[in-house]
Amino acid sequence: MAQKFFELIPPGTRFPFVKTAKYFIALSAVLIVVSIATMAFNYSTRGSALNFGIDFAGGSSARLQLAPGKDVPIQDVREALDAAGFESASAVTVPDADNQIIVHVKDVASIDMATAKGCEEAVNAYPKAKLKRPMSYQEGASKMFFVFESAPVYSELEALLAKAGCVGKVDKGTGKQDEFPVELSLVGMGVKIQDELNQALGQGTVTAIVSSETVGAKVGSQLKADGVKSLLYALGFIFLYVMLRFDLRFAPGGILALAHDAFITVGAFALTWKEFNLQTIAALLTIVGYSINDTIVVFDRIRERVALSRDTPIEETTDIALNETLSRTILTSGTTLLVVLATWALGTGTIKDFAFALMIGIVVGTYSSLFIACPVFLWVNRRFYGGEGHLLTPDDAAAATVDAGTVLAAENAEVDEATGRAIGDLRAEAAAKAASQGEGEADKGQGVGAEDGDEPAKASRRRRRQRPQS
Repeated sequence: MAQKFFELIPPGTRFPFVKTAKYFIALSAVLIVVSIATMAFNYSTRGSALNFGIDFAGGSSARLQLAPGKDVPIQDVREALDAAGFESASAVTVPDADNQIIVHVKDVASIDMATAKGCEEAVNAYPKAKLKRPMSYQEGASKMFFVFESAPVYSELEALLAKAGCVGKVDKGTGKQDEFPVELSLVGMGVKIQDELNQALGQGTVTAIVSSETVGAKVGSQLKADGVKSLLYALGFIFLYVMLRFDLRFAPGGILALAHDAFITVGAFALTWKEFNLQTIAALLTIVGYSINDTIVVFDRIRERVALSRDTPIEETTDIALNETLSRTILTSGTTLLVVLATWALGTGTIKDFAFALMIGIVVGTYSSLFIACPVFLWVNRRFYGGEGHLLTPDDAAAATVDAGTVLAAENAEVDEATGRAIGDLRAEAAAKAASQGEGEADKGQGVGAEDGDEPAKASRRRRRQRPQS
């Protein structure tokens, strides 16, 4: 009994992928143009093409819990932040949380360098311990470091620093045995934002800090550059892998499809104005890996089909291969998409945006494997390889036209030689059978009489002397 496997697409389906590819390429061009136009519009109206998170733009972000039942208009929060002097402040409500807001400010530290210098002068005047070396502090950092010649009283030092404007917690640091290091952990921007909002909107308005992050502007720029480099390195190594694993003609289509997927996903973030951060870069790298896996499966089937049908036009062979993998492609991408949809629907915060990026990437990646990568492969094959139906290098493809007659003649000669040997074997078998029959007749003739058996015996001897012809 033959086993039957579930197939979403019935066997024998022949969707014309190659003929309809131009319409889907036009659709991709429209999506890319919309993405570029959206980013240009965002830049002109909002000052940034994407809604960069603090990972890339630098600054501080705090997610705050407001008092239950207290209705605070978000516009009042923005006005309170502006009045407190926060640079480029913004505030939005959290749609999937109860009475929470997210505040973004460009400030990265609760003190500036002038305040830090004042705190150092205050510590120099501390009578119970003398500084061994100057204070260590970088603008935008969340800690200040001191090294004393003797042990200070932490509570006194903390109060002294707070009076000078450096509010924070003093703890023992790490250093050499003959030194007395001290670390001052400055009050984060989350605490400062909470205090300012409570003063402006009433005490108890902000009840808790759910999360708080601070990234310096230089660090944000470096992270942005590193994110772009990671994507370029991924595309470059994948190009090299596809070129070595398959054929040079496959690599451009695979890389173009990956760039297409990443760009449209970024365009979706520009269109929805979702925050673009390090988690988004991780999602883009995941999309690149998932999409190239799907594309390689399609390429592998195309290569198998081309090897089996060398005389069939490569466009027709590609269509057959795409239809054969269509059921597998839809089932694999569909089941993955179900998990991502569940994560997007039930997740919160950064995981929700991560799932959103994967959701767009899986759909676009599956589509590009069928309608972007393969048409580019066929164009490269037609443009640089003369449209050959089998996988040859460009030099071999040119030489194949010249040597076609020689190759065909050699193949015919091999067939003729094999056929000749087969005919010779048949003739030898027939001659041997005839000889054995003749010997039987001769023996029978000798038993009946010499006269009757003379002619058969002579005929038998003649047949035995006769050589089989090949």
